[in-house]
Amino acid sequence: MARARAVLLCLLAACAATLGVGRALAQAPVKQAPVLVKDCKKCRAQGRLPCPEHPKGECDLEDEVLYCSAFIACPVCRGAGFVVCPTCQDPATAEALEKRRADRLVRQLALKTYEEGMKRPVRIVESDHTVFVWEIDRLKVEKKFLNAHELNHLYSRRMETVYADYLARMEIDDKAFVEKVRYFVWDFVDDQVLGSTKFCGQGSSGPIKRMGNQPAVSLCGNKRFFQNDETLHRSMVHYAAHLLLSAQDPIEWVGNQKAGWLDEGIAHWFEDRYFGVCDTYCFQETNDNVDFKGGKFRLSVREMVTEGETPPIAEVFEQNIDTLSLPQHAASFSYVDYLITRDAAKFNALIKRVKAKVATRDAMKEVYGYSPLDFEAQWKAWVLATYPTR
Repeated sequence: MARARAVLLCLLAACAATLGVGRALAQAPVKQAPVLVKDCKKCRAQGRLPCPEHPKGECDLEDEVLYCSAFIACPVCRGAGFVVCPTCQDPATAEALEKRRADRLVRQLALKTYEEGMKRPVRIVESDHTVFVWEIDRLKVEKKFLNAHELNHLYSRRMETVYADYLARMEIDDKAFVEKVRYFVWDFVDDQVLGSTKFCGQGSSGPIKRMGNQPAVSLCGNKRFFQNDETLHRSMVHYAAHLLLSAQDPIEWVGNQKAGWLDEGIAHWFEDRYFGVCDTYCFQETNDNVDFKGGKFRLSVREMVTEGETPPIAEVFEQNIDTLSLPQHAASFSYVDYLITRDAAKFNALIKRVKAKVATRDAMKEVYGYSPLDFEAQWKAWVLATYPTR
């Protein structure tokens, strides 16, 4: 009897528990996947809105970069540039913005070295392959004046374009590089002297580059040194090519190893590619009067070839970048133009041999199978066949 009563009590308890669970399940709300309001007039089904603390167009710039110091201290978006749409309240969007904020806080700590070096806050933008410190408050680009935040993003975007183009033209990938390229653009000479000392290892009022595995360039970008946005942009493209060549695997700067033609040739080649003008000369950047044929290297090279006045190739192949003459600069550009246009893969093989401290004449023999004089004859024929006459 006692045993039967115990069994009955257990059955009653189990039923009660089952009823309780069923009641709890019935009362619990059913979780549904969030759906953006398709006709949301606020965000247009994007799930987010530009932060109200910033100009709308400037918020869009934050999607291009990994970090921006101009937004990181904002109490509303906290560095994300956007806030969750109050109508949609989309959890996925909220999670993505929080992830962006967390990532940018981590990057902020890593980038503090630049503020510590300058002993004050500086404007910093980090993208996939560059870090930009930009301290010019205002600059006219085409017909519109841009503020510092817009300019920092603009130049970061421009140098990302050069980076991608360099990889495509040289037929290499991201694995060829270890560190991001750092660019420092100052408004005042005192900042340039301090910044170039701290971040490039040498202080100067003129542009200073740091070659190798931590590529960087520091310069004063005001009108004393650069007339306008175009001249600054052109010089930055020139410097970027130098830095990428030195940082490209194998890491080595060849400009001081009797391969100035290669170092300057590539920098001029990208300058010409974007602007059709070459007027940046390393080790002479602060001399505003340096010019060769108006920077029209293709025309000048064809003229030299036609008139038999090209610099002796044996001499060009023996110069460092600080001993190249102006005609040798133009010839160096054209050598690179010929080699990179003909076969980028072989050109990269030549770069590797030169970086291994093999003399250009010997490296050329190894890679192409001909002497500098053979190369010169083929190059001249190509110039006459492809370069414009006016």
